[in-house]
Parts: sequence; structure tokens; C-alpha cells
Amino acid sequence: MPQSTVTVTSDNLFREINGAFQKTYRDVVGASANLASCMRLGVPSSRRKEYFGYLESPPKLSRLDRGQSVSEDGFRAISYNVENLTWAASVGYYEDDLEDLSLLDLRAHAQQLARRAAALPEQVFFQILTGAANASLLKAIPTSPDGAALFATTAGGSNRFGVSSGNLLTGNGVASSDAVRQDFWAGVQQAMQFQDTEGEPLLSEGVVDAGVTVVFGAGNLEAFTEGFKQTRTLDSAAVTNTILEGYSGNVRLWPTQRITDNDWFIFFGSESVQRPVFETMRQAPRLIDEDRSNSERARRQRIFSTILDMRAGYGINLPYGAVKINN
Repeated sequence: MPQSTVTVTSDNLFREINGAFQKTYRDVVGASANLASCMRLGVPSSRRKEYFGYLESPPKLSRLDRGQSVSEDGFRAISYNVENLTWAASVGYYEDDLEDLSLLDLRAHAQQLARRAAALPEQVFFQILTGAANASLLKAIPTSPDGAALFATTAGGSNRFGVSSGNLLTGNGVASSDAVRQDFWAGVQQAMQFQDTEGEPLLSEGVVDAGVTVVFGAGNLEAFTEGFKQTRTLDSAAVTNTILEGYSGNVRLWPTQRITDNDWFIFFGSESVQRPVFETMRQAPRLIDEDRSNSERARRQRIFSTILDMRAGYGINLPYGAVKINN
């Protein structure tokens, strides 16, 4: 198998170099601060496959008339699992270049693999969110504990969460800020109609009004900024922004290039709502430097390397904390 090492593209790099731009790619990799509002990170794990479970809603009370017996009913226990996968990358570089490129520290730059590890949860999150195939990430998109996809109109042959269209709504497009606002209210109203397994309200008003993160494609930034931030929309007459004046929670906008179509997503931010997507951490990211002290290849071929590996799994909780607007 041919070896791949850092390529030095010009002898000029061995001269005395002005370091003003050496950080061109050094500090641009990492995860968005918005991720934690949509995904639970770093759930501790101590085994190859981690099992989770929850109990469905207990039965409702009913009136007991004189002479009648108390009715008896049960509820199901649901289990699901996530397998911890191994993730890794390495960078190889010649000892000669490590010595001669005095300004550009190859080893320090290779150790920026740690930033790639920090970005991995976001990459997988969007793979799951968009259902995209990616040979470098998950082999298959996981399903929710109810057997359906992350966003679905039905689960187990019934309306998901007891309401028509479940947590997958057909949108009105993103051509105007008004269409975006209409779909936002449709998503909030949909979540307020979710039911538990006994047909009772699943999310309280306070949960839905606690704030949301709206995730959308960066190519639609103008429409979403107008839809959520602009105080007045001028058409034939001034129209008040109903989100600013009618929704009591905070709206966090997350534009991202990882979404390339017009679909967008609402994640409810209350801490009482389980994040729909989660990460298990079996082994935290670790860096290993291969050099003359621990590598036969380094001693014989003068090729050093920096390796990062980790073990983590990714799964879906019961996703009543998110709604997709499908355009």
C-alpha cells in the first residue's frame, strides 16, 4: 500500500518565511456552538454496544363507580441500542521536513486532528438529519426507538405522536419571509398537539415556548433573517412580525452549508426535552505521535506520523423535540 505523507510543494518553504499567514487552515475547523441545543454529546459508555430504554406512559385514571372493580392496564418497556464505532485519522511527514521547516511546525499542525474530532459529532448529526449517504461516516442512518426515521408522519402504522403528519410537515417553501413564518407557527402548533401513548398532551406549553433552534441552509439566510428578525414586513401595508411579538421563547438561527436544499428544522430547547440525536463516548479522542522512540518506520524510513483515534456511537432518541419542515 503506497504511503501518503505531507507534501512540500515548494523549496521556498525551506527559506526564511514570513509567518503572517501560517494559520490559514489552522483554526477554521470545529463544531458549531449551536450543536448542543440539538444533540446530546458525550453520553458516557463502558461497552461496545450500549443499551438504552424507557417506559411508555402509565394508564389514565377513570371514574370508579360503586360496586365496580378498578380497571387494570399496563404499559410497554422500550429498549434500543447504539454501537460504539472506531474513528481515526493520521498524518505522515518526513523527519527531514520536520527539521527543516523551522517556521511551519508540521507536528503541531498535524495535532489539529483534535479539531477534526471535535467536528465529528456535527458531521454525523447532519448526516442523520438529512439522511445522506457518506462512506466515511455511518454505514446506515439509525432509526428511532419507535421504529420510524428521525422525522416521520407515522410510526408503527399510526400517526406519530398521535397527530396527523407526526413531526414531518410539508412546508410552503422559502421564497418569502411570510412563508417561513407560516411554517414556523405550523411546526410550533404541531408540537403542541403531540400526544403520549395514552393520548394525553406530550409537551406542555412551557416546553414549547422555552425557545427553539431553527436549522436551515445557509443559502436561505436572507429569507430566515427577514422571517425571524425583521420587525416589519412592507407589502401593501406594514405587517407586524408575529414571531417577534407573539412567540414568547428565544429563537436561535443556525444557518449551515451542510444543508443544501430548502428543508429546515425546529428543535425545542427546553432542558426537559430529550435531544433527538445523541452521541455515546466509549473512548475520548487521543493523539499518538510516532517517532524514533516508538516506530520502526520512523527509524528506518524517517517518516513520522501523528494519529488520532476515538470510539463513539450515534443514535436517535424518541424525537418529539424536533419538527422538520419538508420543502
